[in-house]
Amino acid sequence: MKALSFSLAFLLFTGSVSASDNLNVTMKKMRVAFKQAAEAQSIEEMKTPLAELDVLIQHSKQGQYPEEKRELYMSGFNKLSAVVDIVESEVEQGNLEQAKEALREIDELRVEYHKKRNPSIWSRLFS
Repeated sequence: MKALSFSLAFLLFTGSVSASDNLNVTMKKMRVAFKQAAEAQSIEEMKTPLAELDVLIQHSKQGQYPEEKRELYMSGFNKLSAVVDIVESEVEQGNLEQAKEALREIDELRVEYHKKRNPSIWSRLFS
């Protein structure tokens, strides 16, 4: 699986993912890869979008972020990486349903970190 990730990394970094991509563009690409992995009907169908998601997370870890948000972003990226590792392990074992179950945690992290990244006016006022 990691060899596929490195192959995809080369293609993505030389093609659609460039140094000038901002975090929002990369996050949109993550969403697409996540959706493709979640909708996969087979282990083989899940491997490519999962590898792409892994590459995009690694790319995001290399970004330059405002100092006040850097720790938050790195925490989220590290948690995503850990979950992707779990999903990849399930895929390698041929456990499609368990892999899909583990993918749900990625969506939960998305919700959690988007709230932390963009807190509501009310949470800012009362915190």
